Amino acid sequence: MESQDNIDYEQVEEVLAEAECETSAAELQAILCGMLAAGVKPNDKAWLPVVVDIVNDGRELAEEVQSMIQSLFIWTNTQMNQHDSLAPTLLPDDSYPAIDQLESLAEWCQGFLLGFGLQTSNEDITNPEVKESLTDLADISQLELEAEENEETQTALFTLIEHIKVAVQLIYWEMVVKKTAGASQPAASGQTIH
Repeated sequence: MESQDNIDYEQVEEVLAEAECETSAAELQAILCGMLAAGVKPNDKAWLPVVVDIVNDGRELAEEVQSMIQSLFIWTNTQMNQHDSLAPTLLPDDSYPAIDQLESLAEWCQGFLLGFGLQTSNEDITNPEVKESLTDLADISQLELEAEENEETQTALFTLIEHIKVAVQLIYWEMVVKKTAGASQPAASGQTIH
């Protein structure tokens, strides 16, 4: 991968296919996104062996592929931290058949939920907005994979993608940004600082 600014779905798919990985580009990026939304620290490299194990079904993975995964992680983290935009999704564009796009959407949601679950373990999620967003993603991951090639289908796909991006950004905001902002606030101690 040459630049983290230009992560390309087809390029990631090609690297994964050449390495005979069990994971699609959409699912891989979603796993990373889910881990980040659940609070994995970008400078904590403990996530990499877990992801490598999932991506290659426990088999050794070439350094080039691990490097691509790290680049994808950095790109995803950078995109997640741009609070003026929606969450990043690495998905095939509309040049792909609608059925392939729909399948990738379902895989993306499954990957996000996997990454999120790996990071939160059995932590009870109490925030109602986070619960609702996770339920929406779970529902999308179970979509019936039927689609006609028409404008209505493309509009529906666009709407689903936007819904996913909003849901993920909300989860990230509630699980990471608010907690980080709260942790950086000085504790109220009754002292006045002048």
